[in-house]
Amino acid sequence: MAEVMLIMSFANSAGSRHAHVLARAFALLLTAACLIQGPALAADDSGSTQASVRAFVEGINKASMNFFSSGTEEDARERVRALLATSFDVPTMAEYALARTWEKANAEQREELLAAFRDEIITAFLRRMRAPGTKLEFVGHRKPVGEEHLAASRRTVPGKPDQIWIWWLKPDGASWRVTDLSVDGHSALSTQRQEYGSVFIDNDGSIDAVLKFMRTRAARPIQPE
Repeated sequence: MAEVMLIMSFANSAGSRHAHVLARAFALLLTAACLIQGPALAADDSGSTQASVRAFVEGINKASMNFFSSGTEEDARERVRALLATSFDVPTMAEYALARTWEKANAEQREELLAAFRDEIITAFLRRMRAPGTKLEFVGHRKPVGEEHLAASRRTVPGKPDQIWIWWLKPDGASWRVTDLSVDGHSALSTQRQEYGSVFIDNDGSIDAVLKFMRTRAARPIQPE
């Protein structure tokens, strides 16, 4: 409990997003074991919140397992696009991940960056769900870390070790929005932020270089990961 309180204090008092990411990493390590216990949800959270989070995550799980139900990649991409529109805060995620690139970009460039970011998410999501027999199962929910709730799904793929996906959620009216996904303790947004930042710096602050990098990633074949 002392470690959790320390992390919460660090996250709430941090003066920068970088410090918050460090706090998030420590929080993931301490909460993952509790999340994967399944039925033992946070005792001090309201039952209605627990039920709402569980229903939301189970909806994402179900939609994700149906991406390839029609058998066509084009349809699968549209299914992911629809899920992102209803359940993910893509603009906020893009702004954080792109950091200095976003700050430098004008309005037209930001539209291009946002579209490329969305396309890259779609490809990454499909690659994670491509293997036949891939399943996502809700395994738990924890009280908020700062303003965000944590919920976990277990991804099972025949012949591979299970993965724990931790969804970072923020309230959105009567529902929720995903603000990040951590896979086995690694934040997708933090990884993208580092990658985009490296491309930006290595190319003397070129927004076009970052766009090219993102579009190349988005155009990868949909192969199982």
